[in-house]
Amino acid sequence: MTTLGREIKKARAALGWRQNRLQEATGISQKYLSRIENDHVDPSWSFVLKIARALKMDLRALYEGDPTPPVPQPTAQRPRSRKTASVG
Repeated sequence: MTTLGREIKKARAALGWRQNRLQEATGISQKYLSRIENDHVDPSWSFVLKIARALKMDLRALYEGDPTPPVPQPTAQRPRSRKTASVG
């Protein structure tokens, strides 16, 4: 049986995040996130919403156990400028 905590943990892991990264993104303590992921507490809707936004997931996906984990988005990289030596 899938649970909210398991889905959050699975989504976080699919992004390659540790709990401390999710903590930074949500402002929820790492200890409380651990309790959520291990189904020791039922988080409030506001916490679930913060987590879903941080993981870029639909709330329904967290509650229904979407079989497709979130895909990490590549970070935009600036093109490197090439400095050329001036002659003269």
